Amino acid sequence: MESYVVHQLIERTLVTHPKQEIVSPGGRFTLEAFYRRVLRLAQSLKSLGLRKGMVAGVLDVNTHRFLELHYALSMLGVIIHTINFRLAPEQLVYSMEHAGDTWVFVSDTFLKMAEPVAGKFPNWVLMTDDAGLSVPEVMNTYDYEALIRDGREEIPDEAGKIEETDIFSIFYTTGTTGKPKGIRYRHREITIGTLQLFHHLALHDCGARVSSSDVFMPLIPFFHIHAWGMAFFPLYLGAKLVLAGAAGPEKQVQLIDEEGVTWLNMVPTQLHMLLETGKFENVKILTGGSPFLSGLAQRAREAGVTYSLIYGGSDQLGTAISVVPEGIPRDSDEAWEWLRVGMRPLPMVEVSLRDREGKEVPRDGKSLGEVWVRSPWLPEGYYKDAEKTAAAYVGGWFRTGDIGTFYPNGLLYVADREGDAVKSGGEWIPTGTLEAVLSEHPSAALVAVIPVKDERWGQRPLAVVKPEGSVSGDDLKKFLLEKVQEGRIAKFWIPDRFEFAEEIPLTSAGKLNKKVLRDRYAKQGG
Repeated sequence: MESYVVHQLIERTLVTHPKQEIVSPGGRFTLEAFYRRVLRLAQSLKSLGLRKGMVAGVLDVNTHRFLELHYALSMLGVIIHTINFRLAPEQLVYSMEHAGDTWVFVSDTFLKMAEPVAGKFPNWVLMTDDAGLSVPEVMNTYDYEALIRDGREEIPDEAGKIEETDIFSIFYTTGTTGKPKGIRYRHREITIGTLQLFHHLALHDCGARVSSSDVFMPLIPFFHIHAWGMAFFPLYLGAKLVLAGAAGPEKQVQLIDEEGVTWLNMVPTQLHMLLETGKFENVKILTGGSPFLSGLAQRAREAGVTYSLIYGGSDQLGTAISVVPEGIPRDSDEAWEWLRVGMRPLPMVEVSLRDREGKEVPRDGKSLGEVWVRSPWLPEGYYKDAEKTAAAYVGGWFRTGDIGTFYPNGLLYVADREGDAVKSGGEWIPTGTLEAVLSEHPSAALVAVIPVKDERWGQRPLAVVKPEGSVSGDDLKKFLLEKVQEGRIAKFWIPDRFEFAEEIPLTSAGKLNKKVLRDRYAKQGG
């Protein structure tokens, strides 16, 4: 590579692994065939007037076309906006207008969703295999496959002029606490952040350890930090890549079996659904985005699924990944527990725990503090939002708003979002830890613990449980008292109330939506 520019990531691989496969709904491509499509697409988009600095939104699931756009737009210097299709409609439109989308690439999966807002954006490109698909008249639409068919198979001159300090992409936070916040990343930040993430997974004893022989399938959507860097790493490595499109759990498991998939990424709720099929086993996964509950971890272990936990986010990229500490036998119960809770910062990442005054707290395994992060790939702040930028990005550090602690061996445990942790009688109750213990009860399918107001203690924990079978609040209290006797939790952590729900709401990123739960139970007198 001449510089840290996205479209240069695959140049070496075109020499070493040109026949490697990319498998996607509607197609199976060698890497060299994929690259030829990228070149043709880039030339056609150039002829349509797309140029450096423009913003192009992409509304699609994980497909080869979405992947091609990462590289074709990179060659032209066009900023790719990976649109979060799980946002509420008004938030989705807000993100597109805020980003400045002038071109929108939409797959047939989302055509009906896009129709009501078609007139707001001047140029649309339809991505489909159905040549006869009806398109709303209001859309100024181009056919994606026709652009590839008609494009010249040459590297555009602009590709050699893109610099690593140019903006590559923009994407948005989930918007659970207000309007989604936009984050722009330069080529350098995206490439270094991605490579260091997988560098960590290759260096350390991780449940999701990577190798060149792995077959990768990202279940994190491309709209979320480019599937945690999976739009880049398999192609850089020269490994087989399988894209699941809009497939549900049963079809995903079928793809894993048919294509020999060995490595996946997903949020814990996705893992729960895959394990429910009874056919998901003997693979490696990287999971994160919400606490990885011990009950779910045990089910994964019983299925032969090895795991690592990642900590990071849209506004910081990857920060830490769980490892087995040196000297711990790999297959021991202790090793499995460390992989669930003990994360080592990535190479080149600094993590500091601070109190409310910004002073560091002791690294003693007991003291909790807000997680502050510093790395070479932090963005400059939130796009067109100086106030929120000033609050979160301070002196080269990013204030995450998460509460964590360092174990004496130097591994990081992230317990909670600061707004989700319970402050009871002046003492913190980390709800993530409490959720993990509660999830071990055989009748607790999904658990969320939230703070509710209390006249005496300020706040007390309330547990919302999605049951699996018959269970009562008294059953769960008795179970937690046993965990107190085992020394795993403090007695005052035990919730005063248990609520049972058929479903627990999730955010667009698949995390427990505690804001909705706090609003719901506060209105019910919680």
